[in-house]
Amino acid sequence: MTITVEGGATKTDWVIGGKRFRTPGINLSVMSDRTIFDIVAAAANEVTAAGGGGAPVKLYFYGAGMVSDKDAARMKAILRRAFPMAETECASDLLAAARALWGDCPGIAAILGTGSNSCSYDGVSVTGNVRPGGYILGDEGGGAALGKRFLSDYIKNMVPERTREKFREQWPLDYTDIVNAVYKGENPAGFLSSFAPFIVENASDDAYLHGIVKENLDAFIRRSLMAYGRPGETMKIGVVGSVGYACRQTLMELGAVYGMDFCKFLPSPIDALAAYHSGKQ
Repeated sequence: MTITVEGGATKTDWVIGGKRFRTPGINLSVMSDRTIFDIVAAAANEVTAAGGGGAPVKLYFYGAGMVSDKDAARMKAILRRAFPMAETECASDLLAAARALWGDCPGIAAILGTGSNSCSYDGVSVTGNVRPGGYILGDEGGGAALGKRFLSDYIKNMVPERTREKFREQWPLDYTDIVNAVYKGENPAGFLSSFAPFIVENASDDAYLHGIVKENLDAFIRRSLMAYGRPGETMKIGVVGSVGYACRQTLMELGAVYGMDFCKFLPSPIDALAAYHSGKQ
């Protein structure tokens, strides 16, 4: 039996055999062991209900916030408590993206979801990474950076009135609401990213919104992806994540300008990851 898990900041996807289910997000950077274990234990009950009450042969876990061997050891210890007979492998969401996109072949992988990240991949492991910096210092291209740009314009009355009115119909937020959520809220990155769907969905017929979407993606290309290029070569880039998938047309257009071939897009890595590990059995 194989269990494949991909844990993001807002959701965690689990695949066991042909069954797929979702639990709350798992992020080692901001969550306690107890909170993570509660999520994993609930997932173990789902596995049992799916007929996998015996010992799984292998459990592959990929997670946000897993940036060191210490993080991997911490996650393994939590998983063993819920799956005591499982052999576990823990790795970052960046390796998850690379394997989902490229399998055993080399390529450039990009994550564009709530945040952003990228890497070069040799078909086995991550060989290079431009540090994303998080939603304050970086994460260009992601949903939080896009929401931050929009709200910054919004509170300074720089958003065109037609767009402003449409936004207010959906979110009647005042300045205090916004500032408190960003500086005092429990999940400021999630709050900022929650406005990305509105921006992206309306960008096709709104020049202002299209402009900030394009600027956000352009910044990601310039500040992250260009670091992996080689003179005279067209970079082949795969993208995972809801924002990248929704903005694939704009990415391809920008790619033509920068000599980059955005050739693969996945809204989520989990199905491709499950297929990757099934093929290894």
